[in-house]
Amino acid sequence: MNKYCIVGEVKPEYVEEYSKRHKEIHEGEFKELLNIIKNSGVKNEVIFMYKNLAIIYFEAENLNDCYKFQEGFDVIKKWNKLMQPMFASNYDFGGDPDKLSSLKKIFDLNEQLEGILNS
Repeated sequence: MNKYCIVGEVKPEYVEEYSKRHKEIHEGEFKELLNIIKNSGVKNEVIFMYKNLAIIYFEAENLNDCYKFQEGFDVIKKWNKLMQPMFASNYDFGGDPDKLSSLKKIFDLNEQLEGILNS
């Protein structure tokens, strides 16, 4: 299982709306998004906010495959179109995950406990 962590800069005037939409996603027109994300191969996804930075953590075998699966659904396109203007940074929704602003992992407790040393 691969772990991905990306950071997107949300425009300050959209921080509240961005957070609210994610907190209420299970209640509205985008609730089917949850199953699509899960069925695409994403095992875990968590979004943290730090000031106006969205820190998005994923676990999946292959994020490229997940994005390819997701791109076939209109609700994904609609959600991405809604989210895109909220970002000051260039977050390429549904694009090439290798081009995302991702964080470099420098420590993993479980790997360290197993004696795995990654550079």
